[in-house]
Amino acid sequence: MLKALRLVAFSIPALLCLSSAVVAEFNQTPDFTQGDADKGKQIYQRVGVCVNCHGWAGDGESGRNPMSHAAAANLRESSLDAQGLYDVIRCGIPGTQMPYHDRVSYKDDRCFGMKLADFQPGQKPLMGKTFREKQMLDLIAYLQKYMIGHGKPTYDECALYFESSADRACSYLKGN
Repeated sequence: MLKALRLVAFSIPALLCLSSAVVAEFNQTPDFTQGDADKGKQIYQRVGVCVNCHGWAGDGESGRNPMSHAAAANLRESSLDAQGLYDVIRCGIPGTQMPYHDRVSYKDDRCFGMKLADFQPGQKPLMGKTFREKQMLDLIAYLQKYMIGHGKPTYDECALYFESSADRACSYLKGN
């Protein structure tokens, strides 16, 4: 019994040390070629529910949830590269409704060199659903493949997004 208690007493500080090392590990510039656009669609639709604010087309209008807090940026017109998207997804945009999705953002200074304590009351960035780095890379791959620089949404894009329910969901785009 005493041996087991010593093992636990040793293990807890060791685990705490390891967990803080994991939090301290941070990849400022991941390999953006590792993203999977198909998995990114699931992140966009279901995990991060980006669709609620940005809409199915990423234009901040088409199919966005009318109950969402505000119209979001038009991703189709964005000039952000993969690194810029990564930074916005991780850190959000303080002072706006764009939430951050890295669970340790603002716990250290990885985002804009600031911690949550640095913000004035009412100005703290919003926390969204937490993404792992791989999920961020998948989401970026999706955004770059299907939204960034694509101009006005088309019926074909809508049909690709909605798949089996495209006839109903995309009928307003027929003829465009």
